[in-house]
Amino acid sequence: MVYHSLQLVAFTVLAILIMRLKLFLTPHMCIMASLVCSRQLFGWIGEKFRHQAVVFGVMAMMAIQGVANLQAQWAIIGEFSNLPQEELLDWIQENTRPDAVFAGAMPTMASVKLSTGRPIKLYILSPFNVPIKVIFKSIVPHRERTKLVYSMYSRMSGETVKRNLMKLGVDFFILEDSWCTRRTRPGCSMPEIWDIENPDNVGKIPFCTHMSRNSRPYFSTIFSNDIYKVLKVPKDLR
Repeated sequence: MVYHSLQLVAFTVLAILIMRLKLFLTPHMCIMASLVCSRQLFGWIGEKFRHQAVVFGVMAMMAIQGVANLQAQWAIIGEFSNLPQEELLDWIQENTRPDAVFAGAMPTMASVKLSTGRPIKLYILSPFNVPIKVIFKSIVPHRERTKLVYSMYSRMSGETVKRNLMKLGVDFFILEDSWCTRRTRPGCSMPEIWDIENPDNVGKIPFCTHMSRNSRPYFSTIFSNDIYKVLKVPKDLR
């Protein structure tokens, strides 16, 4: 009992600090709440009938709030719209082979995989930094593969970035300028993060900046809109 009480406190603290971790709190809280049915712990309420009445009363109060919560959720009517991404996905469906391999930023790759079924070259990292396999065939370790994909947003040379993508067997790279320029705080933009990995390249213009202006001579741009640019990866180093 003491152990579970302390564990409940710990899960409560985690849920307060990180909202998504309430997934640990909720089931444990339900387990602890069920103890109200224990005669051993709550026999002081009185005879069995009175105890049962209290239990049903607690459940009834919980049901009232529960129904209110459900009605509030059911009343939410929303619609998600991302026209640039819809244009990208439609173009992929209509203009690329089913086995064409894509690479790019993790959120976009999830949409590409889900909506078009095209294979992607990336491993997603969970909140606990545990790699979750999205795909598959390369002998390159998953962390190294992720670094190779995101080298597009580093300050490496064009030859190096092209070689990295060719090494993974990528056919198309989806470039997003926001991943190159977005900066939540000093030192947190993608090129600045790469500066820690490649201190010798500090001060150089990020390769993604060059690509947003002109993808030649390393790649060829075959689709673009306000958000996305699809770069075709060559099959050789010429």
